[in-house]
Order: sequence, then structure tokens, then C-alpha cells
Amino acid sequence: MNKSLSGLKIAKRDLEVAASAVMGTASYVHYLQLFILSLTVPTLIAGVVFGTIYLAISMGLAKSLKIFYLLGIVLPFLGASLAVIRLHLYGFEVFSVINIGLDAFVVTFCTYLFVMERGNRNDS
Repeated sequence: MNKSLSGLKIAKRDLEVAASAVMGTASYVHYLQLFILSLTVPTLIAGVVFGTIYLAISMGLAKSLKIFYLLGIVLPFLGASLAVIRLHLYGFEVFSVINIGLDAFVVTFCTYLFVMERGNRNDS
């Protein structure tokens, strides 16, 4: 009984829910760091700005709004890039590492959703 992964079907809605849940978790982690880390300008920007943006993306994905596929690619990619820069400038910080992992997950799933949606639009 050797099944290949190419036959595995994952529903679009399941991907939206997974991406939404991870974005919600990322939003929570961004807000949480405001209470744990010393408050600096980069921490405030990451916590408040990205926490709020990620919460909005989470809600948009939960409602299956297609524009949030693209926002779920661009903004978490930007956030992960800034977190990498933050690690380089300030050294290891666990929240940055967690945020990079969460962002990578969301960017991957939203890219897949975006490509699927574009393909469906071209087939019509």
C-alpha cells in the first residue's frame, strides 16, 4: 500500500483556515512580545503594526476574501525579511525566530492559494 503524495487532495478552505489560524497566532505573538521584551522602537513597530496587520489578514483569510491571499504573501514576507534584519542587527531573539517560521508557513500557503485562484480564473 504505497500511496504517493501527488494524489493527496487538500481543500482550498482547509488551506484558508490553516493560514488564518497561523496568521492569528502570529498576531498574538507580535502583541505578546510587547509585554515580554524591553520596549524599543523596533519592538513597538513589530508588535503594534505587524500584530494589527496580521490580525486583519487572519480575519480576511477566515472570510475567504481573495485579496488577502496576496496580502498574506507580501506582508508576512516583508515581516520575515525585517525579522532577519533584526536578528542580524540585535542578535538572537526568540520572537524573531518564531515570527520567521510563522511567516514562512503563511507565505507558502497563501502563495499556493493565490496561484490556484489565478489558475481557476484563467480556466473560466
